Amino acid sequence: MPAVTTTDPKNTAPDQHHETAQAPAADAGWALVTGASGRGGAAISRALHARGLSVVIHHTPRSLDKAEALQAELEAVRPGTTRLWSADFAAFDFQVPAWIATQGISVLICNASAYHPSTIDDMEKSTREIMIHIGANSSILMALRPSASPSAPAQSLRSVVAVTDISVDRAPKGHIAYTTAKGALQTMILALANDWAPYVRFNVVQPGTLPFPEDWTDEERTRKIMESIPLGRIGSFEDLAGAVVYLALDATYVTGQVLAVDGGRSRQMH
Repeated sequence: MPAVTTTDPKNTAPDQHHETAQAPAADAGWALVTGASGRGGAAISRALHARGLSVVIHHTPRSLDKAEALQAELEAVRPGTTRLWSADFAAFDFQVPAWIATQGISVLICNASAYHPSTIDDMEKSTREIMIHIGANSSILMALRPSASPSAPAQSLRSVVAVTDISVDRAPKGHIAYTTAKGALQTMILALANDWAPYVRFNVVQPGTLPFPEDWTDEERTRKIMESIPLGRIGSFEDLAGAVVYLALDATYVTGQVLAVDGGRSRQMH
């Protein structure tokens, strides 16, 4: 791994007596992106890195190769601006390492996810999904803000964006554990927008249909999905990343909001 230098964030509020959530400037500190090794997470990591932030690339042990490739790509642009964090959020012994709390993380992107079919009696899957979306993210948030008191300022954390799904509002058949966990994450994020204001902003991005997995073969389902999208195309990972970066860095007067990035599809769903 390349040598890493931990820097203190420079995104301090202009009022010394009332520190509020601000947009990081270039080299302002670190972003932590969970589930960052591929697909949307990798696109989000690239976009934040391009805006001057250093990036902690979280990945599972299974995706180490992809994480190392992304790290090499970003390090070639700006050396010393990435760190890898390998962790299975569904592990019963999951813990946030101590260095996360001292890394100067100003932006947290809760992107890690697992998407598997399930029914109401799939208790193992339900437990796993809740551990990933609620348990792990709660632990990370508490590591970045040790005091649970709403009146206590955060240390360096300024902005949190969770990636959920348009299915939270219009649940499809056959994925009850995933949809329930994503809904719980979204509710937690929106509640924290009140509890941790004005020090940290919390927002949600709901992606619609993004590029299908490599093993996707359901052509009939693809046709129906395409017909349901007013803009006539599926979204790109760059579309997702652009929305996340906007809420994380640019929308300094926006908190507690949900932005659907779905080409208008959610307006057509019943």
